[in-house]
Amino acid sequence: MIETPTTKEEAHEQLRRLNEEKLRRLEQEKYRFYEPSGKGEEFIRKVGGNEVFIAMYSAANGVGKTATGANIVANLCYETNNPFFSDELFQNFPYPKRGRIVSDSTNIVENLIPALKEWLPADNRYTTRKAMKQYESKWKTDTGFSFNIMTYDQEPKEFEGATLGWAWFDEPPPEAILKATISRMRLGGIIFITDTPLAGSAYLYDMLAKGSIEVEVTTQSGGAAEKVTRKIAYVEADVESACRTHGIRGHLDHATILQMTAEYSEDEKQARIYGKFQHLAGMVFKQFSRTVHVIDPFEITPSQFAVYEAIDPHPRTPDAVMWLAIDRQGNKYVVDELWVGEILTRDLAQRIKNKASNYRIIRRIGDPSMFIEDKHTGKSLSSRLSSYGISYLEATKARAASDKRIQDALGYTQIHDEMVKAPELYVFSTCERTIFEIEHYRWDEWVGRTADRKNKKEKPVDKDDHMIENLGRLLFQEPIWVPAPPQEAHIIQDSTRHHNDPYA
Repeated sequence: MIETPTTKEEAHEQLRRLNEEKLRRLEQEKYRFYEPSGKGEEFIRKVGGNEVFIAMYSAANGVGKTATGANIVANLCYETNNPFFSDELFQNFPYPKRGRIVSDSTNIVENLIPALKEWLPADNRYTTRKAMKQYESKWKTDTGFSFNIMTYDQEPKEFEGATLGWAWFDEPPPEAILKATISRMRLGGIIFITDTPLAGSAYLYDMLAKGSIEVEVTTQSGGAAEKVTRKIAYVEADVESACRTHGIRGHLDHATILQMTAEYSEDEKQARIYGKFQHLAGMVFKQFSRTVHVIDPFEITPSQFAVYEAIDPHPRTPDAVMWLAIDRQGNKYVVDELWVGEILTRDLAQRIKNKASNYRIIRRIGDPSMFIEDKHTGKSLSSRLSSYGISYLEATKARAASDKRIQDALGYTQIHDEMVKAPELYVFSTCERTIFEIEHYRWDEWVGRTADRKNKKEKPVDKDDHMIENLGRLLFQEPIWVPAPPQEAHIIQDSTRHHNDPYA
């Protein structure tokens, strides 16, 4: 408690002591004064809110992600009055105080350890040991926290054993090392990842970019599956988020950003400029955005929607079936899918009929291969499905044109937060296979030393594209909304007007 001075001399002395304390903190407790960028603050709030298990900061080069991570560690381990670290986890950490920091060996020596020493309190408040490493690998604070610094060169089995309360991965971790660390959080904890997602980190996108979703898990042999929400936070930051002119609390000059980004190759720009996963650089459908095109399901009523069905069957991979709904305004929605393999034709037909019973089906189309007769039986898959009451028309073979039609349907124009031109196509969030394929459908590329001396290939990789084929064929036929026939009016009990435009 500061006493009120009674004389001018006491007032001067008190001011001097306060200035000395401020200077001491500026020099020895920098973490108390750290100010993150707007995106950095968003990530810090995700970590500190104690509502997620894994938080990922996918950031462009220069955004300051390592400094953000170092300050998260400092504000976890030490008392703080920094307003950006006022959330629950920083004020009262409820998990084991043992942690782990992991990165590649070069980054540890050149960036990570210097960042920790810059932002943690003066070194008289923590101790370090190399413990037979080339760097300070074991750290212990005077507040009871301790952590090891490990490298991605170590064997995954070395990441087993210890019970942890927190872990920080700076740059994308190998999957086996991340999974081994996840299993160490048996008493609860927080894992946060700061990275520029270059090559080799595609699995992280599949694992984390969906954010928090509900999944079913089984923990007992033969037991019933239980629903649980995966607690995931994903924050993406482009280089302009750190711009003094265009960002919030940015630290980079815009002219410097332009000079820096001009030197990146096309393959690197996705990660180094936009903070997006590099494996998405070769995407065929670059326009696709989860925040724009993926929407929550709503009721598909017979009077308001016409539904078209497509099937792409295969002998060795699962059969893919898709349902595309059209409303009166011509908006198109992938509303349902079936992805199933190794079943009899009659069972496939029954599953299709079960799904299709929810919709007013206008037309069914199928891959041309299903109309080829087997030379032994004289029957095609089309004829066998027809015997079970499901008839299909032969779909187009124009693959390139079908892909172009998908690109056109995904196209939109957005200026800041205003949707100037909405897309034609949306996908229900429940159609996970379709979303997966759109995000992984990429151009085939030459590899090796001679790759830069060849023209780019004109075809996508022929893999993970079964729902893509269905979608392209459905759109290629230019499906339209058609009213329900008058004779069906007594069946359709629908007087509700649904609001289907996500941007109206």
